[in-house]
Amino acid sequence: MQFEPREAARITLMTHHGLSGRVVELFTALGIPAVLVENARCVRQNVRAGFWGLSGLRMGFSDAASEIYRLTVKRELAAPLLCRLIEGLELRTPGRGAIYAQDVSEISQRVLPDLQLEQVKSEWLLKDLTLITGIQTKSGGGENLYKVALKLGAGVPVVGLGIGTGIRDRLGLLRITISPEKEMVYLMVPGHDANGLQRLLIEEGHVDRPGGGFLYQTPVQAGIVDPLLRIGRQEHAASIEQIIAAIDDLKKNTAWRKRFFGVEDISSNGAAASFSHREITFFCHEEMGDSLVEAAMQAGAAGATVSRVRTSYMQGSEAGRSVSCERGILCVPAAMEKPLLQALSETAAAGPEKSWVLQSVPAASVFTHKRS
Repeated sequence: MQFEPREAARITLMTHHGLSGRVVELFTALGIPAVLVENARCVRQNVRAGFWGLSGLRMGFSDAASEIYRLTVKRELAAPLLCRLIEGLELRTPGRGAIYAQDVSEISQRVLPDLQLEQVKSEWLLKDLTLITGIQTKSGGGENLYKVALKLGAGVPVVGLGIGTGIRDRLGLLRITISPEKEMVYLMVPGHDANGLQRLLIEEGHVDRPGGGFLYQTPVQAGIVDPLLRIGRQEHAASIEQIIAAIDDLKKNTAWRKRFFGVEDISSNGAAASFSHREITFFCHEEMGDSLVEAAMQAGAAGATVSRVRTSYMQGSEAGRSVSCERGILCVPAAMEKPLLQALSETAAAGPEKSWVLQSVPAASVFTHKRS
């Protein structure tokens, strides 16, 4: 069976666990039939007073339980849906979360939801954002990417867990030296600084060493970031993050805070040729994940990172039901996109489940350590 890709927009919402009830109520009210939910954690710097009352501040790291919600809609509905979710969840308040939309090419048997959304003003949506995705061994091959990102002031990282498959499975007994557990770090940054920040993440996070993991960038259509990098003691009426967020809101973009001059701007229209790779994502019931990974490997993919997620249903008789699923990510050269999607779609269509989804997004600046 031949499946034709269609244009769509993937909405990704990252919020504090305490907002989960409100998120479900809002999704239900908007008529969204189902969403994919992934458990994650949001990491921030924790500022505390010095020991024994001494002057100065101590910096640590604080984790907060979070959820990542993903759903796909028609592209023309992306902006109004973003605005409704931002307004309903008060995401413009620092510390409540982040949200963004990405244009995807999708292969699926499902019908995209026909949401009735009013057109709203979206001047405060940022349009010059890039998503940096980093995947590292959980046991650590150097400094954790999320710690480096916070030290650099790059943004608030959200960290999920996955299992690496592929090359490790081909190493025989040597695979016991490589942990299958992976940390998946999602970091939304200004597009004009993405390459400069990624370069620092590679150097400071030791990604350029054996076993350091890999990084890549994918474009963001629109969204807003969470500016609250630090929690705890505050010495001024407003934190620097709050000031930055206020100026972003006034300027309607992040270009005013460009930090790396003379570095290629991935957010510019002329950078389309730099998207030499594709991020291929599959969503399926958990019993189908292994067969899709195997099909991808036979089609030439080096490996995949698979995460446990769940599909939560919001409407009708299925409202409140949750089904265990898997989400797999592969980053491959652009030339492999069509044969890989064909292999995955044929394998998925041959199975009994019909709720699988394949999505493709352009990827750039892919980096991993290579032996010389």
